[in-house]
Amino acid sequence: MPINAAGRMIPSTLQQDTFIPFGGAHKYQYTSKITELETALQKCGLKNGDTLSFHHQLRNGDYVVNQTIATVHNLGVKNLRIAQTAFFNVHEPIIEYIKNGVITRIEGSINGTVGDYISNNPLPFPVILRSHGGRWSAVKRDELHINIAIIAASTADERGNATGVIGANAFGPISYSQIDAMHADHVIIVTDTISDYPLRFQDIQERYVDYVAHVDKIGDPKNIMSGTTKITEDPMKLQIAHDCVDLMDAAGIIKDGMIFQSGAGGISLAAMKFLDERLEEKNVVASTATGGLTKLICDIYQAGRVKNIYYSQVFDEYSVKFIQNDLGLPADIGHYADPTSKGRTIDGLDTVVLGATEVDTSFNVNVNTHSDGRMLHGIGGHQDTAAGSSLCIITCPVYRKENPIVREHVTTISTPGDVVDAIVTNEGIAINPNRQDLLKKVKGNINLTSIETLKNRAYEATGRPKELELTDTIVGMTKWFDGTVLDVIRQVKR
Repeated sequence: MPINAAGRMIPSTLQQDTFIPFGGAHKYQYTSKITELETALQKCGLKNGDTLSFHHQLRNGDYVVNQTIATVHNLGVKNLRIAQTAFFNVHEPIIEYIKNGVITRIEGSINGTVGDYISNNPLPFPVILRSHGGRWSAVKRDELHINIAIIAASTADERGNATGVIGANAFGPISYSQIDAMHADHVIIVTDTISDYPLRFQDIQERYVDYVAHVDKIGDPKNIMSGTTKITEDPMKLQIAHDCVDLMDAAGIIKDGMIFQSGAGGISLAAMKFLDERLEEKNVVASTATGGLTKLICDIYQAGRVKNIYYSQVFDEYSVKFIQNDLGLPADIGHYADPTSKGRTIDGLDTVVLGATEVDTSFNVNVNTHSDGRMLHGIGGHQDTAAGSSLCIITCPVYRKENPIVREHVTTISTPGDVVDAIVTNEGIAINPNRQDLLKKVKGNINLTSIETLKNRAYEATGRPKELELTDTIVGMTKWFDGTVLDVIRQVKR
């Protein structure tokens, strides 16, 4: 038997197992992880063809994506796949890096100008569009492998514990990037505020982090949080929102213990306001509000009309300050919507109110493209909550200007009609015929119509949809949250 470094005789083999003798111990000398962004990228081995990921919680105030890609360009690295959770108009400089070959693939939502550009100037490989839960699952299953995760944080300590909850540019908990931190080859935290160790809030923990890149500013707070999110004042949209709550009531959903999804769009906020009023009127206390946190949801919670708030992101400055006092339960996107998990916050969802750019007579919903075929929006949690809820309500007008919104076929399928229960419009409510149980409950209590009737009214007012002349070039794909391809987006001849 060999003698190990501690001077003891150790067997090399014992029955079927082999053993390696102890070779000696060494004191671990800790050094700070703080460095510059360029140095961090180099130390993480950045190379041509890598996949870099980002989260979008700095929204239209984000500086981190543009800073990082500019640094990559200066290092002479090309042919990157970018796996951001979303791009916004602030990321317009990305277009130049697409033109010069720094970025050749994108797997993430592309709102606004970047999506518009790619619609007319396809990448070598189609853009892959996933839901929140679908993206989390894709990283977890290694369908989307990340070489370097770039994670913006409003505050971090020198060892890499990081958060978005506190700091001058706070934006709420880092909900999207835990999966990136756990599965990426390397992780860089980018922050403009270094705090003493250990950081009080730890959305991302030091055990996953290679380096902390200290920059002057991660974003513009005016465009990260835009004050209190605004409820629509449009009478038509207010009526749609009110009809949503009437539908919930007629379906028997507004009762003690109900769980509902809160959104930040104008109609969704109005629906939550009317739901709040109905809860008070019926003397009902909901169990939980899930999804994005807004001042309105905080107010409902503080008034005692909902027992718990289970939030996955934060949409206004008031709510950021609210959670700094440890109020509510944060749930990362995996807890919220990962389809491969054993339990999600959306699984017990009684109802959700969602929007659409188009709906069709099969109840399919488009949220990714406009009717002219341009990719201008992401899927977000649309698919996830539609499938997870007992009553998925889609809100939209029958037509917008000269464009029919209710139509025979949507331009792009983002969420299939199988998981859509009702379409609430300014000209009536259509229930999915697959939901005969729902039809029986609500018939006679609300203004029902058929989806075909809504389509006919849209066509009468606007004429049929303009036929798009499509090329064979696929510019994007929508995926269902299980990773299967739901639809393709083809380039439109201009």
